[in-house]
Amino acid sequence: MKIKEKYGGWQANIEYFEDYVIKTPKTNKQMREVISSYLTSIGKMEELEKRLKDMKKGWKEGIRILSKKRIPSKMLGYLEFLKDGKIKQKKVIILEDFWNESVDKGENNKMKKAVDKTINFIIQLWKYGVHEKTGKIGYEFGLMGDEIILIDFGEICDKKEIVKKQIVKKYWKKNLEKHCRREVVDYFNKKADEKLTVKMLNNIWNTN
Repeated sequence: MKIKEKYGGWQANIEYFEDYVIKTPKTNKQMREVISSYLTSIGKMEELEKRLKDMKKGWKEGIRILSKKRIPSKMLGYLEFLKDGKIKQKKVIILEDFWNESVDKGENNKMKKAVDKTINFIIQLWKYGVHEKTGKIGYEFGLMGDEIILIDFGEICDKKEIVKKQIVKKYWKKNLEKHCRREVVDYFNKKADEKLTVKMLNNIWNTN
């Protein structure tokens, strides 16, 4: 039984069921509307066509990457490709919601444990030659029980040089600062500086 339908992000509409979601790629018109709304709010409407092209390309690229990688199904929320471009995944708790709520409840150890798992998950993806490139780590990943999974495959890449550049720039910091509690930001940055390094990347990239 469908529980609710959500407009979703830039690339897909989402239908929520009891323990899974169905994501349907947005039409060109829908994508144009949601991107236009965002760009209008920040005064950058001149970027519309490029953003639209990038979003469409990202969805296709994600499918291409995952189709050739042997990533365990559990890491992708038991992702299934359905008819008409739809996909099905297990329903999860959005990571940034879990992190922030844990801090609000005074349960910092739960937050730290989830952050540790998240960083280890990013490293596991690197072993398969896959990287989530937006830096929206708290939103692009989720908790399925005690497991971290990749929610959004529409913004991934398989280019090691891109990952190297993002590590040097600490690509995760800007989005964490914007959306997460200070305790989350500080702890994530500390652990990321220790583990999300170029040396780690060179040692493990695409080794699985």
